[in-house]
Amino acid sequence: MSRLSANTQYLIGISTTMGAYAAALFASILTLKAHPDLAGPALWAVAVLPALPIGGSIWVFLRYIEQVDEYVRAVTLKRFIVATGLTLFACTAWGFLEENAGAHHFSLYLVYPVFWALYGGASALYRSAT
Repeated sequence: MSRLSANTQYLIGISTTMGAYAAALFASILTLKAHPDLAGPALWAVAVLPALPIGGSIWVFLRYIEQVDEYVRAVTLKRFIVATGLTLFACTAWGFLEENAGAHHFSLYLVYPVFWALYGGASALYRSAT
């Protein structure tokens, strides 16, 4: 049996973790609506449930980086670092705007999709490792 390519493994892994994310998100929403009196550790567990597959998706991405050749790894890491820096900058700037200028609150669960949007932008700008 042939070994799956790094790209195929990534697509399977990311599809699986994002499917788990969608399922966990719906399960937590439905549970919280069905049990509005939920409290304590049970409430915390249900509330954090959708975040767990996000950890899995990060692990899938890191495994992908380990499996690709040096050139793809360099380009991918450059994009990742740029997106991380932009995410940190944007979140810090928005935090100061919230604190000092009355800007609307930014929910932290949106940081992950913002990061990937910025990664997409970095991917459009950085097409090579140099």
